[in-house]
Amino acid sequence: MAIIDVLDQNGNKLKELTLDDSVFNADVHDTALYLTLKQYMHNQRQWSRATKTKGEVSGSGKKPWRQKGTGRARVGTTRSPLWRGGGITFGPQPGGRTIKVNKKIVQLAARSVLSSKYKDKTLFVIDGFNLEGIKTKIVSEIFKKLGISNALIVLDSSNPKFQLSARNIDKIKVIKNNTFNVYDAMKYKQLVLTEKSAMLFQEALIK
Repeated sequence: MAIIDVLDQNGNKLKELTLDDSVFNADVHDTALYLTLKQYMHNQRQWSRATKTKGEVSGSGKKPWRQKGTGRARVGTTRSPLWRGGGITFGPQPGGRTIKVNKKIVQLAARSVLSSKYKDKTLFVIDGFNLEGIKTKIVSEIFKKLGISNALIVLDSSNPKFQLSARNIDKIKVIKNNTFNVYDAMKYKQLVLTEKSAMLFQEALIK
């Protein structure tokens, strides 16, 4: 079983926490990580690029000259893609295809990233963050005591005082466990979980 120290916010060891090997000490599955990261990054795109078709560009729909007898090519509208200022043929439009990944692959990727952090000794478990007020300086001092400098912090519930105090600290991101994703976990060098969030992950991902 994976064993990790539970620390208080001052860096003092409170106890040892036993975690399930299938979640926190499993083999790292590179393919699952790749597929999950690819899905997340692709689906974050806004797909807002667009060009106007001949039905969207400004201009009249009137036929510029009669069909026959002028000696010129027949034309139905000045908004034709063949004309300057006309619509674009097969141009990019808003919206795009989303990539879907099997739920089991996403869970495998989550187990892989948690296990990777545990094996690299960049996983921290804290009993909680308790602040009397909103103060960035105090939170910065807490991070120094814990040795945290580049971390994703996962809370088990909302903690407005801590979240507001930490939001302006560089290379720190605070989320709740229900918004956890593999991309953020891999982006930051360290992963900090509250004790309760660690147990929630174990319950959700245990085989």
